[in-house]
Amino acid sequence: MATIGIDYVKPGMKLNSDVKDRNGRLLLNAGIEITERHLHIFRTWGITEVDIHGITEEQVVPDPTENVDPQVLRNIDVELNDLFRHNDRHHPAIKELFRFCTLRKIRRLAGKGGQ
Repeated sequence: MATIGIDYVKPGMKLNSDVKDRNGRLLLNAGIEITERHLHIFRTWGITEVDIHGITEEQVVPDPTENVDPQVLRNIDVELNDLFRHNDRHHPAIKELFRFCTLRKIRRLAGKGGQ
């Protein structure tokens, strides 16, 4: 099971746990096979990720840092850790923002021919 971003969820995948909106209202029960309509509903209600049965996050979400020099990743991590020092890095929104900033820095470095 894996909690994955809604952009990586495909019709036919099965929910491992209930999906609820921000107010705790049940949108879809665990065990249901996801359809395109369900994905539309999730996006409409602001659901950004769901718990999927039988897979891991690594199986569906490509790792964009796979081919990046480890030293470059360490440098980016140090820089961003300083910027995010007053934030809870375990909060889902902060975690996603940190991931996004890392990817953006990687793309900028790649555009400059490395470092």
